Amino acid sequence: MPIKAVVALYAGKEVFKHLVADVYKAVSTKTKVKYKQWDTEKKIESLYKKIYKVRKVKTIWQVDKAIDLKTFYCDSHVVINNKRKKIINVSDFKVKDNLVITGIAGQGKSIFLRHLCAEELDAGNYIPVFIELRRVQKGVTLRDRIYIEFQNLGLAVGDILFDALADSGKILILLDAFDEVPDEEKQRVLTEIEDLSSTREQLRIIVTTRPNNNIDKSLQFLVVPLDNLKGKEYQTVIQKLADSTNLASTLINRVETHTAQIKNLLCTPLMVTLLIISYKAYQELPTQLSGFYDSLFQTLLQRHDGSKPGYKRERGCKLDDLQYRRVFETLCIVAKESNESSFSHEDIYRFSKKALEQNDFSENPDKYLNDIVKITCLILRDGEEYRFIHKSVQEYYTAAFIKSKPEPRVIKFYSRLNSEDNYLRFRAWAKELEFLSEIDEYRYNKYFLLPVILNFLKIKEQDLQGKCPKITLAKTKEILGDFKLGIEINNSRISSLQYTFLAEILLYQRNLELHSQLGMHPIFNLNVKTVTKAFKSKIFKPKSVFTVEDSTEILVGVIQLLNKGLMRKEFILIAEDMIKHLFSAAVKIAYSLNKEEKDEILNDLI
Repeated sequence: MPIKAVVALYAGKEVFKHLVADVYKAVSTKTKVKYKQWDTEKKIESLYKKIYKVRKVKTIWQVDKAIDLKTFYCDSHVVINNKRKKIINVSDFKVKDNLVITGIAGQGKSIFLRHLCAEELDAGNYIPVFIELRRVQKGVTLRDRIYIEFQNLGLAVGDILFDALADSGKILILLDAFDEVPDEEKQRVLTEIEDLSSTREQLRIIVTTRPNNNIDKSLQFLVVPLDNLKGKEYQTVIQKLADSTNLASTLINRVETHTAQIKNLLCTPLMVTLLIISYKAYQELPTQLSGFYDSLFQTLLQRHDGSKPGYKRERGCKLDDLQYRRVFETLCIVAKESNESSFSHEDIYRFSKKALEQNDFSENPDKYLNDIVKITCLILRDGEEYRFIHKSVQEYYTAAFIKSKPEPRVIKFYSRLNSEDNYLRFRAWAKELEFLSEIDEYRYNKYFLLPVILNFLKIKEQDLQGKCPKITLAKTKEILGDFKLGIEINNSRISSLQYTFLAEILLYQRNLELHSQLGMHPIFNLNVKTVTKAFKSKIFKPKSVFTVEDSTEILVGVIQLLNKGLMRKEFILIAEDMIKHLFSAAVKIAYSLNKEEKDEILNDLI
């Protein structure tokens, strides 16, 4: 053991020795005799070492052996009274209430609770007793489970001694993972926790759970949510888990210079861990978010529980992992029909039932939904409402569902979105399309993107063999026919310009780099003063050009502006630049499709 660790261990034991003595003073004469068995040097050292073991854990990061959580733990933050607060030890909560710590899968609830246990052990404020609630078996009361833990620590405890210890104000009971208590035992265990909290007022109790597991509705406890990683906090996790400072700095630099989507994804220790695992395996960051999402379901369904030896979450359905995923993908796309971000139980039950039926499974919809909520936490329950843990989860697995379908159905899907009158429908599917451009690139390019570009440019695929179309005023009107400027008016003054047009479809396609090429196009930099001047000078009649959307925003049709002779040069230049990029992109797509078709033939022969 390193010298620093030895010193810390010795210091902790000395503090703990004084704590044991304080507890001895606090208990009544009647119980001093029974408690005396702790009040020896040898017993104190043994007790300290046994509690100290709570720091040894197996994690997703290192499942083959238990490691000291101090080697990888990063500061946790909670939300109390709408304020974000870093928590090092129990006193940092600044409240006397017993607590329920809530958090989704991957946020590190269990590790956080173990950290608090270790901190209180060394601080000498409490004798902490850590209990995994999954070990509370049928017919075994919570008190019995607590007494067993005390017995494991070397102290034979009954009702009288335990009540005396609890009333001393020096005992901290840490109950981990209420959500892992079997469903049939939950109400009983909850009642016993509440009884313990109400009858032993000096006893400090902290419980962790995933959201919506009854205990977070208890009036006996203050509910404190764990907060996600913010800003650059993910860097600390990388620095802790990386095998070397070089690996850490390299990975952090790559994340910082990578897409914002990747950085935004790193909101929990689990997601950061997955990033590191992926990077160590491939020595590169995923260029696509889909790689993360593809492994997320399996990770949460199985791997997270695998980090807890001897425990496997009880499943209500007799489906294998692949079948669970197939149904989940179907559920995601079925849920799109509601166009809502949260769902009633009636709605989510209907979605689950339909998803199971479409996959020819006769499982109970409630049981399947319960498994998804409790095991994967990809769908969260908030009272009587349900929602996806993140909108992007639903979007990715919807895209995965589409990818799994045969050619005719995929062609039909894309052709409907390609229709000129389906612009709003496209907007509703934009994120799914972005994922499809990653996970089903060939069919996406062939049946959607290339036809969109060709339709927009008003050319045929064989025209790609020639030169880029020459830009005239007539061609500009043709290309920008659906282009409108959104003008925001504040206090009768034009404050900003936005846009909406059919070619926005193309701005989502990162694989073509069109977003960077067109996303900051001069169209966004059109002189606001020019439009304002034209408006005020009544060069054109407002009613004939402007369509009022609400009290603060109006839409200006580009064709109407061109017909009035306004900003003609600017728009022709914009159209010319846009067509050049789109034509070049179409040529590249057509070439790649042709090459892939040839490669497929070759692969068939080899």
